[in-house]
Amino acid sequence: MEEENTKLNEKPMHELEMEEIQNKNKKTFDWAEFLACVSVSTTNLHTGFALGFSAILIPQLEIYTDDVGKLSKSQCSWIASSISVGAPLGCLFIAFSLDRIGRISTFKFSLWPCVIGWMLIALAFDPNIIIIGRLLTGFSMSVGTNSANVYMAEISSPKLRGSMMSIGSVMLSFGVLSMYCTGLYLHWRVVAWIAFVGAFLPILMTAFWTPESPVWLIHKGQDVKALKSLKYFKNSKHSVGVQESFNEMKNIKEKKDLLINKDIENSNVFRRIAWNLSKPTVFKPTLFMIVFFVLQQFTGIYTFQFHAVKMLQEVTQGIDIKYATLLFGLFRFLLSFVATGMLHNYGRRPLCMISGIIMGITLFISGLCFYLRSQGDDSIIMTWVSLLCMLLYISAGSVGIMLIPWILPSEMFPTEVKGLFIGPIMAWCNAVMFVAVHFYEDLKGILGGMLGILWFYSFISILSVFFVWLFIPETHKKKLSEIEDYFKDNTLYLLRKKKTVKNEQL
Repeated sequence: MEEENTKLNEKPMHELEMEEIQNKNKKTFDWAEFLACVSVSTTNLHTGFALGFSAILIPQLEIYTDDVGKLSKSQCSWIASSISVGAPLGCLFIAFSLDRIGRISTFKFSLWPCVIGWMLIALAFDPNIIIIGRLLTGFSMSVGTNSANVYMAEISSPKLRGSMMSIGSVMLSFGVLSMYCTGLYLHWRVVAWIAFVGAFLPILMTAFWTPESPVWLIHKGQDVKALKSLKYFKNSKHSVGVQESFNEMKNIKEKKDLLINKDIENSNVFRRIAWNLSKPTVFKPTLFMIVFFVLQQFTGIYTFQFHAVKMLQEVTQGIDIKYATLLFGLFRFLLSFVATGMLHNYGRRPLCMISGIIMGITLFISGLCFYLRSQGDDSIIMTWVSLLCMLLYISAGSVGIMLIPWILPSEMFPTEVKGLFIGPIMAWCNAVMFVAVHFYEDLKGILGGMLGILWFYSFISILSVFFVWLFIPETHKKKLSEIEDYFKDNTLYLLRKKKTVKNEQL
C-alpha cells in the first residue's frame, strides 16, 4: 500500500494535470446549452408548417372552390411562393436588429407575426388574405430561423455545434410531416388552426432557457451580463473555465477593436457593408454563399417541398398519391434524426458532396424512368423505381444540400458582422427560392416538361458537388476564430495553407 502511495506521489505533475483535463472533458454534453438550442429550434416547427402547407392547400382549394372562390394559375403560384417574398424582408430586418437589440430579442420579436399570419390564413375568405398571412409567416420564418442559427453558433461548443444546429432540421421535418398527415385528411382551415396553436410553442420555450448570447454581450461591452450568461451555460459540475472562456472572448474582442475604423463603424449601413467587403474574411464567405444558395435552390430540393403533391402525381403515376406524400414526409422526418448524428460526427464538406452525388444520380434515373414511360413502358417497376429514387433524393438532400448551407453563414462570418451580412445573404437565398418556386411551371415549360426539370435538377446537383469540393471550407469542430483565420489566407480549399502544430505538440 505504501509503495502504491509512493508511486502516486512520484507521478510527474504534468501527467496529473493531463489526467485532470481529460477527466473534466469526459462529459461534453451540457444540458443548459442543449435546452437553449432546443428552445430556439422550435421556430423551425412553424417553418415546416409554412413549407408543407402549400403542398396540401392548393390541391384542396382547387376542390373546395366555395371557400375562397376559384383560383387562377397566378393565384396558385403566389400562394405557394409568397412566403419566399416575406422571407427576404425578414432577412433585411435582421441586418438591423441582430446587432442592435440582440440575438434573443430579435428571435422573440419574430414569433408574433407568425401567430397573426396563421390566424389570417385560418379565417381567410379571399385568396389575397391567404397570401398576406403567408407573407407574415415567411417574414417570421426568416427572422426566427436565422437569429436562432446565429444564437446557436455562438453558444455551442465546437464539437456539438453541428448537432445542436441540426435540431432545427428535425423540428422542420416534423412540421412538414404534420402538414402532410393532417392536410391529406382534414380541411385546410383545420390544418391552419393546428399550425396557429403550434406557433405558440417557441414563445413558451424561450421564456425559460434562453439567456442572451455571451459573445454578443461582450461585443456590446456588457461584461457583467456576459459573465452571468456564461455561468448559466457552464453550470454543470463537469464544465470548467467560465473565467477562461470569458477572458478568451474578451481578448478576441479587444484585438478586433484595434482594427475597427470608428468613423466607418458609426456611418450608415451601406458604407459599413462596403467597408467590410474589402476584408477577405467577409467578401470570400459572402461570394461563396451567394453562389451556393443559387445552386441549392435549383437542385429543386425546396421546389419539391412546395409542390410535393403535384410533382409526385407526375413522377409516380399509378401509386396512391396520399401514401406517396405521407411516405415522402415520413422519410424526411426520419432522415432529420440521421442528419443530427451525422453532423455531430462528420464534416460539412463530405456530407454536402455525398448528398449532391446521390441527388444527381437519383434524379437522373427518375427522369430516365419518366422518359421510358412516355415511350410506352407502363410496367409497375418503372413506377416504383421512380418513387424510390424520389425518396432517396429527398433523403440525401435532408442530410446535406437542404440543411448545411443554412448553417454555414452563422459559422463563416465574423461575429462583429454577422448581423450586418447574414440578413442580406439570407434575403438573397429567399429571393432565389421565390424565383425557383414561383416560376417552376414556366421553367418546366421551357425545359419541355417534367423530364427536362428532373434532368436539369440532376445537373445542378452534380455542379454543387464540384463547387463544394473547390471552395467550401470545413467548419466541423472548428472554433469560430479558426474559421475566420482560414479566410485570411485561403480561397481554394484544396490549396489551403495548413497550420503547423509544433506549439500544440509542445
